[in-house]
Amino acid sequence: MKRLLAAVMGVSLLGFVALAQAETAVDPDTMVKGAVQDVLALLKKGKLDKKEIQDLVDTRVLPLFDFTLMTKRAVGQIWKTATPEQKKILVDQFRDLLVRVFIGKAFSGKTDVTVKFEPSRYSEGDDQVTVRTLIITPGESPIPVEYDLKKTSAGWKVVDFSVAGPRLALDIYSNQFRDPLQQSGIDGLVKFLVEKNHAAEIALAAARKADAK
Repeated sequence: MKRLLAAVMGVSLLGFVALAQAETAVDPDTMVKGAVQDVLALLKKGKLDKKEIQDLVDTRVLPLFDFTLMTKRAVGQIWKTATPEQKKILVDQFRDLLVRVFIGKAFSGKTDVTVKFEPSRYSEGDDQVTVRTLIITPGESPIPVEYDLKKTSAGWKVVDFSVAGPRLALDIYSNQFRDPLQQSGIDGLVKFLVEKNHAAEIALAAARKADAK
């Protein structure tokens, strides 16, 4: 649970300056640091309602991620064998899963956190960079969160991130995808993701119902 909350916080910390910076080319450090300051200020205002969270996710969080590259990382070499239609379905399903499991709960964690940035290793001309941070909560051990960003034609995009070690797409989900891919190929993975999304939606609905009581 602690790592889930850290992952949620890690995602949410990136998500709230995309519109303000959409028309300006910014380096990855500036993008992440600006997002952190904005979201921490927002968290201090208290819990947002369902509509406010959804609006923030749709307009500010999702544009910062390249879900196609994230899905490609998680699926691995077999991605090359998928048809364009299968690739689209995989990306849509994987994005929906990440939104439900992580981003959809972005404001369920603690609000008394601070974020420390590690020294940057980014150099002008790099097209890939990892931005390293520490999420610090009073009375708890700091949790390292790293963001892997890639420079695309649409600017810097998050293609993976890690919480205390393993990468979300490259490590965690790639391991979960291995069995359905080996057993039933791309169609098996699509079925697996659809079922995971269904279960996540039920869990999220139950959590919202409990919060409303």
